[in-house]
Amino acid sequence: ANKTINDKDGRFAMSKVTSEQNSAWSALISKCYQDQAIWFLNGFWSDLSGDAEKVWGWVIQFSELDQGAHSSGKYLDEFWSHKFLETLGETMTVVAMREVLRKIDVDNDRRMSLIEYLIYRFSKTVQQVLNASQGDNQKEIEEAQTKVAAAQNAVDEMVALLQKAKEAADDARAKEQVAKEAAAAAKKAADEADAVAAPFRAAVAENEAALAELRQQEEAYQNRKQELEKMSQTGGVVQRNKAANELEQLKAEDPLPLRKAKISQQASLRKMEKAAAPFNEASAKANAAADVSAVAAAEAEKARVVAEAAANEAGNAARAAEDSLQEAVEFLGVAKQKGGVAQGAIWWMERSLEEKRKYMPQRKR
Repeated sequence: ANKTINDKDGRFAMSKVTSEQNSAWSALISKCYQDQAIWFLNGFWSDLSGDAEKVWGWVIQFSELDQGAHSSGKYLDEFWSHKFLETLGETMTVVAMREVLRKIDVDNDRRMSLIEYLIYRFSKTVQQVLNASQGDNQKEIEEAQTKVAAAQNAVDEMVALLQKAKEAADDARAKEQVAKEAAAAAKKAADEADAVAAPFRAAVAENEAALAELRQQEEAYQNRKQELEKMSQTGGVVQRNKAANELEQLKAEDPLPLRKAKISQQASLRKMEKAAAPFNEASAKANAAADVSAVAAAEAEKARVVAEAAANEAGNAARAAEDSLQEAVEFLGVAKQKGGVAQGAIWWMERSLEEKRKYMPQRKR
């Protein structure tokens, strides 16, 4: 028989684990918080179906308070057990709290497993819990667990891919913005280059005209030299002397039209060189900006393609997750209609799927 202690508040008498129960009890408390909860709900479903959501919440609280093992934990130490009771509004002195924990601690290990708290909370004995029926459809439960796990994994994969798609979309938008800014900068640089191009082109045209005039005058100069050289060697003495004299003058100093052409060409060259400096600088900036814009545009396009592929992959994963969830839900719906079912396990799996469904994308109406 179970040993009991008197509960001073008259709630009920708590049983303690006996040596005969120790082996079975050890196996039970070696389960994680979730499995302890499912065991308890399976055994007392007819009494506790209305409290299943509370049990779900306590599993979450135990997992959050367990600083080391979290959801894979099996028990809370005295400090965190105290904290758990405080979260339920059980405000009391340290001495009173320790007395409550002593009652809850049916195996006297100074720790609180979830199953111990459930025994305390719902006034069950250790033997009742150990004898709690777990249903006779274990094979079906295992198949359901496989389908639920597959659905959960599908949702997790979908969530990861949705995050990846979001990051890819954010990256694509950012690079698109960079490309737009680079294109605007390239246009501005091109406009600035065009603005300084006009005076440069005018200076180039002026220099080309001056060069043409210079060539024309040099050609006239050379032709006159050749003519005078020929005249200085033929004809009468007077004619030869006159031609020779003019030739010497021509060689001594360029004629005025040629001098003017040389001066004009030199002036136009200086003007062109002066106009070339800002034009070359603006052109270099415009070319560099155009190169940056081209690279940014290529990067934006690459990011767009990646984002589109990620969105398609996430969409496929979402459809696969929805199908997997639906398959698991339908299987559970059929399973729980059968006799001898571990209803607590069924409810827990349905509740787990409900939790996972929160991560599914909202359907557009």
